[in-house]
Amino acid sequence: MPLYEFRCEICGEVFERLMKIGEDFPPCPRCGETRVMKLPSLFGFQDASGFRSERERAVLKRARDYLIDGKVRDARRFLSMAKEYVKTDAVKRLHEALSERKPLKGGYVSRTELVITKKKEK
Repeated sequence: MPLYEFRCEICGEVFERLMKIGEDFPPCPRCGETRVMKLPSLFGFQDASGFRSERERAVLKRARDYLIDGKVRDARRFLSMAKEYVKTDAVKRLHEALSERKPLKGGYVSRTELVITKKKEK
């Protein structure tokens, strides 16, 4: 059975009731008045802003991971695609900042570590 919220039109009392579908509205528990109004439940609505902010965090995290790995070109390409789907200021600002940034000459240099091998004994 679903849980419904009601508000009394006379005294303003807000109360909840478990009801079957099609059942008459219950009377107010405070004043006993039958003129009550069914309120929209908060659980019946999805908050789109929460979904957008979660999506924005995921996009920014992936772009940050590209930048940590030194893949600026991949981060630019990813943000250019993501800014069409996630239209927030943070994604646009990061995309603009990366598009203005010039690549380093020579790229990133990685040095190999010293490898010690054991000589075979005869």
